[in-house]
Amino acid sequence: MKNALLLTLTLLVSVGGAAQVIPTHKRMHPVATAADVPAATPYLAFPALVDLGTDVLVSYKRGRSHGGDSSAVLDVLRLDALTGKVKSRGTLAELDDKIMQMGEWVRFPNGDLASYIDAQQKAAPTRIGLRVVRSRDGGATFGPVERVGIVDGVEYGYAFEALTEGQTTWMLAMTFTNLAGGKTVYPPRPVSGSVDVIRSDDNGKAWRFVRNLSKELGNLPINESSFARHGDGFIVAARGYDNRQWLAKTDGAFQLQRKVNLTAANSFIKSHVGRPRVFTHDGGWYLLGRNSTDSGPMRLSLFRFDPETFEPVD
Repeated sequence: MKNALLLTLTLLVSVGGAAQVIPTHKRMHPVATAADVPAATPYLAFPALVDLGTDVLVSYKRGRSHGGDSSAVLDVLRLDALTGKVKSRGTLAELDDKIMQMGEWVRFPNGDLASYIDAQQKAAPTRIGLRVVRSRDGGATFGPVERVGIVDGVEYGYAFEALTEGQTTWMLAMTFTNLAGGKTVYPPRPVSGSVDVIRSDDNGKAWRFVRNLSKELGNLPINESSFARHGDGFIVAARGYDNRQWLAKTDGAFQLQRKVNLTAANSFIKSHVGRPRVFTHDGGWYLLGRNSTDSGPMRLSLFRFDPETFEPVD
């Protein structure tokens, strides 16, 4: 369904060998369509959700195109967790003629909920620095759009994912050469910089640098990344600008222990896995993302893998 956000209850699945399991049916529940929003901004994209228990919040971009559309906003839906029905609609973030893109939810130890936003402008260079909106009442209301600012000499432009354990929140974020501290990692992409790990121990009031993942993984040209706790360390999934997809194991300080080029190791991955998410469920390890195949268009695919070997699991 074009220009619509959907809750998809089954996924396209890729597991084991070169075989792909394609469901013969899907159940989809539209939660927002172009008919639900102003006619001037019918393009809905980049949904992100957070589970609040009885409710689920879904943020998404509302604009006119994939990018470059000044005054695009970040909207939010409140869904009933049991039925999926929309309870309320509203705007989460808007900023003059700027572009609110790719909101990433972060839940802090004190219960605060925040969305970190890839804020852009139409003119090049597009990134203007990471922005955030915060709720101090469990997601009932949100404050104004604020600039995250400088972290140990660096201003980040794009947050990918965050993980909170105890009183610490880790975040993966990307630098850009037009922002403070950004340096080119991959010359063919002169605007983009490194993917870094940063951390906060005061509920996001202040952040500090932990590790440059691009350098740690061997000066890889990576951007969209995801991570999850594994034992005393982490497993990281990273999309390469060079059409390679990586899984890596690090220690607790994000120092590399091993890495695997999934694109080279698996015939059913033809390129990178776009906007990857690595997660666990019922003891299994999974990678979710957009997979380019040789048998048709890009597909949303779910891969199950062994966290020790990174081999696919049937």
